Amino acid sequence: MGNKGYLFLVLIFIVCILSLSAVSAADDLASDINTDDSQELNLEENIEETVSTSADDNQELTAAEENVGGDTGNTKLETSPKVIKKSKVDAKASSKNKTDFKTVKKGSKDKAMVKKIQKALKKNGYYLRYKGHYLKIDGWYGPCTFKSVKQFQKAKGLKVTGNVDEKTAERLNIIDKSNAVIKLEKGKTFKREYNSGKAFDAKIVKKSNGRGIETVLRVDYQKNGKPYYAYSKYITLYSTDDDGINYITPDGLEVGTYKAIVSCEEPGIKAIPKTKTVLITKTSIRLKAEDIKASGNKNAQLKATLKFKNNAKVNEGKVKFTVDGKSYIVKVKNGIAVKNLKSNNIKSNQYTVEFLGTKNIKGKSANGKIV
Repeated sequence: MGNKGYLFLVLIFIVCILSLSAVSAADDLASDINTDDSQELNLEENIEETVSTSADDNQELTAAEENVGGDTGNTKLETSPKVIKKSKVDAKASSKNKTDFKTVKKGSKDKAMVKKIQKALKKNGYYLRYKGHYLKIDGWYGPCTFKSVKQFQKAKGLKVTGNVDEKTAERLNIIDKSNAVIKLEKGKTFKREYNSGKAFDAKIVKKSNGRGIETVLRVDYQKNGKPYYAYSKYITLYSTDDDGINYITPDGLEVGTYKAIVSCEEPGIKAIPKTKTVLITKTSIRLKAEDIKASGNKNAQLKATLKFKNNAKVNEGKVKFTVDGKSYIVKVKNGIAVKNLKSNNIKSNQYTVEFLGTKNIKGKSANGKIV
């Protein structure tokens, strides 16, 4: 080939090398451009997300501002402090309602707290017996205390666990979260005769301003430290008026000494129950022997009417009619006692009626004419 041929081959080799370098540089440049584009796209997406988030924040702040009565035209900087301030107030208010009360369980070593629980149970009439043992104020959370707590929870509609949690403690009045006050007038002891109609007034008011609350009061009675279940057939719920007042009339309570526990269980109204001693004594009644006619073969009806002092009809006890030396005992029903006799057998011109009396009512007698 000679020298010229050799130089020609060298030139072709150099051109090829330069061409390959140019292609590689172009690929690198394209890669750099794609990378920059990708970064720019990511940057744009981040910017859009930031803008979207800011818009959402503004909407939330606007909604929060409307809830607190703010102006929807205010900027973010103006609304944000209001929202933060409100949340601090709510946190402060909620902290007042919280207590540090810890659930007291069977076997608790906190004797002082257990004694409070036992006293509260006894005060509420849950003086229960378990395997021959009665509830004692000894600070020991044993089987008897456990059973008493369960009975109390069941009666009050609480979750029955036998453990004194915050709700149970509140109902036992161990902790005070009340927003209302119950007031009972006419002293600590209310004395009245059986079925006399005499009442004592009860009042419930707001704790904040002393205004009356229109609601329903419940009255439970205890006798000898135990719930008086015999009274359950009588109405024990009393609706208060606008001033929060109603009059508690314990008609139906037999002669004896009771503890009346007045409470309010309407949701949203929390008041510590108040107690009053109720002393029921024997009462006298109005007894009348009706004048009757006895002639011929017709039957004569011996009749007595019996009423309490409040004009309620007597519906208990027995009456003894006596005429011509003979006696007849009849039950009293709906304020009346009657005995039918043949007129031919009656010789006297009068008869006697004697109410034999009960543990609640004094005995009494009256005379009736026979014409």
